[in-house]
Amino acid sequence: MCFRNAQYAATMLSVIICLLFPCFSQAQAPVPHSSHVVMVMDENTSYGTALAQMPWLVGQGAAYGHTTNYISNTTGSLMAYLWMASGSCHSAVNCALPAGTHDFGCSGDSCTSPITDNNIFREMNNRGISWKVYAQSYAAAGGTVTTPDNAKATTYYRRHNGATWYSDILSNVAGSQAKIVDFSQFATDLANNALPQFSIIAPDGMNDGHDGGPVKADAFLKANLPALLAQPYFQPGGDGLLLINFDNGDADAAGPVYAAIIGPNVSPNSVSNSLYKHENTFRTILDALGIPVHPGASATAGAMNDFFSGYVTVSSPTQNAITGTQVLVNAAATESSTQIYQLQVWDQATGQKLAESAPGSSTFQQALVLLPGKHQLVVEDIAAGNFRVLHKSIVAITVQPDGVNVASPLANAVSGPLVLVIATATEPTPIHQLQVWDDTAGVKLGESAPGTSTINQTFSLAPGTHRIVVEDISTGTYQTMHKTLVNVTVLADGVFIASPASNTTVGAQVPVSASARESAASIYQLQVWDNTTGKKLGESAPGTSIINQTFTLTPGLHEIVVEDITTGTFQPLHQSSIMVNSQVP
Repeated sequence: MCFRNAQYAATMLSVIICLLFPCFSQAQAPVPHSSHVVMVMDENTSYGTALAQMPWLVGQGAAYGHTTNYISNTTGSLMAYLWMASGSCHSAVNCALPAGTHDFGCSGDSCTSPITDNNIFREMNNRGISWKVYAQSYAAAGGTVTTPDNAKATTYYRRHNGATWYSDILSNVAGSQAKIVDFSQFATDLANNALPQFSIIAPDGMNDGHDGGPVKADAFLKANLPALLAQPYFQPGGDGLLLINFDNGDADAAGPVYAAIIGPNVSPNSVSNSLYKHENTFRTILDALGIPVHPGASATAGAMNDFFSGYVTVSSPTQNAITGTQVLVNAAATESSTQIYQLQVWDQATGQKLAESAPGSSTFQQALVLLPGKHQLVVEDIAAGNFRVLHKSIVAITVQPDGVNVASPLANAVSGPLVLVIATATEPTPIHQLQVWDDTAGVKLGESAPGTSTINQTFSLAPGTHRIVVEDISTGTYQTMHKTLVNVTVLADGVFIASPASNTTVGAQVPVSASARESAASIYQLQVWDNTTGKKLGESAPGTSIINQTFTLTPGLHEIVVEDITTGTFQPLHQSSIMVNSQVP
């Protein structure tokens, strides 16, 4: 075969090689998806001052990644936070407004009207992405979204809590106001594995560099962030992402600031000389959360993807998933400077390789059969040539035997007239729905929505013994695959509290669900009392014997008492009580 020129020959040679052997692709690594993104914003510290006076931060930035050419947008604290939430300063006087953003009279201290432009909080609410702002001294200052700077002589600054200037939060869309909590809740959420997908940590003025200076700000980071970095999602194989930044330089002057980017998917010892600003951080957060909409300047800003050389993403199963014995593993790997030979899936508990992708493939999609129990699936991408492990991702799952699991009621439970049924099913074949039957009476009590394998419903039963049956129904044939039976005894008369359970820890807002039955008297209403304070919390509508209401409790132990009141004499007939411990953020 003869070729007319070298370029054509090279092209044809590449085609021939790819036909004979697998060809490997290389691409610039985008920002990997993260199940836990955490943003910390400090104040008024220039790049040089951070290097000189914040050794813990600088040490983390050196070990993971940091910038050398990050420039804050404009002087004024609040506007820096707005750049990172909606991609604009929202002030025509202070910046050229990016496309799609508007002037809301914002300055470094406040805005003259709520910001109605699109923003990250709106996008997260719309997409069901969990989030919280952990604001230090928030509760002590007053604990509302409009609590002003230095309220009650604290160093809480509303202008350092950018979320509180958006209309979505001020109007409490999707319960947004409850997602702004005191920083004391951060340690509790970490301990309970309850950290949301996106967190903002807002230290108060004494600990963010504003009033206490950079040394105290560094001490705050050193005292509070190691517990975060010790979480499994920040360990090798995890996908946590921590960004630490500053609003402005010394004395609030716009200019170079230090930015650290930390996480197991960050290339170790990364140093970026790229020109970055706050909208680049905003874009990076959006990409890591999988939000495809880019408000304001984030639409044209590049993400900080030079910190990521490669990673493995597992889209199925999800972290801590409960599955049946057939587990669908769906994973992909990205490497910017190394060719990928294949993906391998291991069970860390047994040390056995479960499966591998075809040579030359950087994706894996296969159903694996696993024994019931806890498993840690490890997905690794293997380098072409030397066949070493490049990156890995670890997902912990619990495999249940195929069938129906009933969590409530417990076997041989004694209940009031309202019986809460909570059940889940796992099967190797698709489940159409769950159905709940009273086998004693031979009647169907209810069913889950089509396409679901869980049910959480309350049913009213007559006094006596009932055999509750929960069945999972197959898609297509609509046949029963498995079923579980639970015997429950329903008492005739009295007050029964379905939730919360006694001796449990609750938040400030406590939903109380109770019912009553009286065979020899007419019930006028139910009343709910806090026996600890002697105050009535609420009551059902006249003529009803069921209550489902939410009450606000102060911190501490409370004895909640529910009474049924007779018609005519308005005297208590029966009562039931529970103890709860209210822990208020």
